[in-house]
Amino acid sequence: MTKYFLSSLESVQFEEVRECSFVKRMTFDTGKECVLVSLTPPVAGQPWGLVDDLEFFVLANRHEGEHLFPISEFPCFVHIARLLDENVKHGDTVSANDLQTVAWGELYRTREDAENHAFDSK
Repeated sequence: MTKYFLSSLESVQFEEVRECSFVKRMTFDTGKECVLVSLTPPVAGQPWGLVDDLEFFVLANRHEGEHLFPISEFPCFVHIARLLDENVKHGDTVSANDLQTVAWGELYRTREDAENHAFDSK
């Protein structure tokens, strides 16, 4: 399982560095690639009126022309979406109607890079 570290420069809720494990490569019904991920530690569900913390999210590239398979440049800027339908975890294709975009974030190679918001040098 591929592992990165997720953080956000733009969302307080996702500012904390989390281990991000790629669970399954997926595509939107539009053909755009995305990935089901598991976050450790989970994210508090209370902002969305949920009792349980959320472990699974779907990530998609924020910028056109970038890819998750493989990631070519770090950080990799992503949309973070929560699952509105738990059945998303069992399929290979997802509809935007099954998700709610909740934040923008960045994937980093290492925890240290995520903590320091380190960008690849060019």
